[in-house]
Amino acid sequence: MLQANLIREALAGYARANEVIENERMERLARMTSEQARAIYDELVETWWGSASREGSERLDLWRAETLIAVRRAFEQLARAQGAL
Repeated sequence: MLQANLIREALAGYARANEVIENERMERLARMTSEQARAIYDELVETWWGSASREGSERLDLWRAETLIAVRRAFEQLARAQGAL
């Protein structure tokens, strides 16, 4: 039961951190001018088109899919252990 409490506390901490980060992001975006936003967008586009190779994106997609499957399996195992499934 101690581990379950630690997990709940960690998740609550992550949720609070996400709230703080989101509030900071919203404040920063509210102060941003159209010119600043466009400059950021242009930099992102330039970085994408300027990259020498996007071959690694296939590996990234595969890794992302494998990670999602692993996380789903872990949650399913946890749900079964708690009797939710």
